Amino acid sequence: MKKIELLAPAGNFEKLKTAFLYGADAAYLGGDAFGLRANAGNFSDDEIVSAVKLAESLGKKVYVTMNIIARDGDIDSMMKYAGFLQKAGVHGIIVADLGVFMKLRKYYPKMPLHVSTQANNLNSETVDFYISNGASRVNLARELSLSEIGGINCNLILRHPELSERDEPYLEAFVHGAMCMAFSGRCMLSDYLAGRSSNRGDCAQPCRWSYAIMEEKRPGEYFPVEESDRGTFLFNSKDLCMIEHIPELAQNGVGSLKIEGRMKSEFYTATTVRAYRIALDAYMANDGRYGKDKVFMDELISEILSCSHREYYTGFYFGGKGEQINSSSSYVRNTDFLGIVESSEKCVDAGSFDVTVTVKGPFKEGEKLEVISPGSSSFTSITVSNLRNGDGLPLSIANVPMMKVKINATVDIPAGSFIRRRKSAAEQ
Repeated sequence: MKKIELLAPAGNFEKLKTAFLYGADAAYLGGDAFGLRANAGNFSDDEIVSAVKLAESLGKKVYVTMNIIARDGDIDSMMKYAGFLQKAGVHGIIVADLGVFMKLRKYYPKMPLHVSTQANNLNSETVDFYISNGASRVNLARELSLSEIGGINCNLILRHPELSERDEPYLEAFVHGAMCMAFSGRCMLSDYLAGRSSNRGDCAQPCRWSYAIMEEKRPGEYFPVEESDRGTFLFNSKDLCMIEHIPELAQNGVGSLKIEGRMKSEFYTATTVRAYRIALDAYMANDGRYGKDKVFMDELISEILSCSHREYYTGFYFGGKGEQINSSSSYVRNTDFLGIVESSEKCVDAGSFDVTVTVKGPFKEGEKLEVISPGSSSFTSITVSNLRNGDGLPLSIANVPMMKVKINATVDIPAGSFIRRRKSAAEQ
C-alpha cells in the first residue's frame, strides 16, 4: 500500500508548526502575493525560508500557493517570485492559471508544479494535459464523484503507467473544510457586491450573507424567505467531512488528502489534522478499528465536531449536487478553546507537574477540562489546580488573552497541547 499524504493548511507560522506537530506530512501556505487567501496571515520571504528549513528538519514538505487567475500585469512579478521560491527550496508551487503554468514549466523546469482545484480539473483530458506537460500533481475539482475520480485515475494509469510506480501523489483532493457555492471556486459575487475579487484572493464571502426579497414598488421593505426571521442564506454551503471515507478515496487513486482552512484557528488546525492523522494511520496499518469499530469512529467524529464548523456532509463524492444551510451562516462547535501548553516541568513533589499555559479563553481554578496532545490518540482530563500568574500569585480565573499562567497537573502535558472545555448540549 502506498503512503497517503496528509496535507494541512498553514495560515501563518504558528499554524504551520501546529500542523506538523499534530501529524501533517506537508503543509500549503501563501506568500505575500499571488495566493487565494489574501487575508490570511501569510508568510514573508524570510518566513518561507524558515518554513522550508523547519519542514526539512522534520522530513516534511511545504507547498506555496501562486493560484490567482493572473492578468498580464502579474506575470513578470510571478516569475520573479517563483525564482525566489525555487531558491528557498519549496517543495512545490500551486498554480491555477494555464499561462502561468506553462511559463513556470519553461523557466523553472525542475520546480514541482501542483495544479490547483481552481483550474477546474473535472475530466481525464484536462488532468492528462497537465501531467503530460510536467505537472507533478493535480488537485481535482470538488464537484467530482468518487466514481469519476476512479475513472480519471484509470485513464491516467493507462496513458502514464509510470505513475503507478511513483511514491509521490499525483492526484490530490479536498477531504475537509469549507465548500464554495461557485464552480471550483470561480465566483464573481464578491467582485460585484464588495469590489473584492475572489479570483485574486480577496473574497468577502457574500455566499455567507443573509438575503431577503424586496418588491420593486416597495423599496426598503424586506421580506425574509421562510427559514429564519433574519433572512435566508441562499448560497451558504455545508462543510465537507470525509474522515469516514478514506478507503474509498485511496482506492480511487487519491494520494494526498487536503484539509481546507488557512483562515481558521490553531485549534482548528490541531484538531482536524490530529483526527485525520489517527484515521489515516489506522487505515494504512489495516487497523480493524477504522471502519469497523463504531466507538473508534464516533470518537474521531466527536473530535472533528469539537472545533468551529458548519454542518458536515460528504460533498459531491457520492453523487450529491451540493447542500446548503438556509437558516444561518454561523459556525457551531462543542468545545471552547482555552489555552496552549508552553512547557511542563516535574515539581519537587514527584506526583505533579508545573504546567505553563498561554491563555486563549477564560478558565477557573477547580474546573475540569480536556487536553489534546501531539501524538496521542485520546484526550486527557485534568482539573485546574494551583492557578497562578507569571509572578506565582494565586488566581481564581485566567481571563486575559495571551497571558501566561501556571497550573499543577498530575500528568505530564507535552508542549504544544491544547486545552479545551467541553460544552453541554444546551450550550452548543
